[in-house]
Amino acid sequence: MKDNFKLASVDEIHKYIIEKVKPGDEIGLSLGRCYVPGTIVTNNNGVLQIDVRGESVKGLSSIDVNDLKDFLVEVKHKSDDGVYILEAIDNE
Repeated sequence: MKDNFKLASVDEIHKYIIEKVKPGDEIGLSLGRCYVPGTIVTNNNGVLQIDVRGESVKGLSSIDVNDLKDFLVEVKHKSDDGVYILEAIDNE
């Protein structure tokens, strides 16, 4: 399965997460210097409940992407449709 890569604004990435990320999908969120890998449990309009599988942090965590959208650097999303990587462009 080939990765689908796209440069996008943080607003586009935020909208993508709200509309496309579903329970059971795998996700890797890069928020500033923090990387959060895991499986989506719920997506309540941008408030993600993730079963985190990090090296130092494991377990269920909630992340409100609505509050953190300005820190979005990249999202890697794996679903039945494929793997999608969206990297934030610098708007400055």
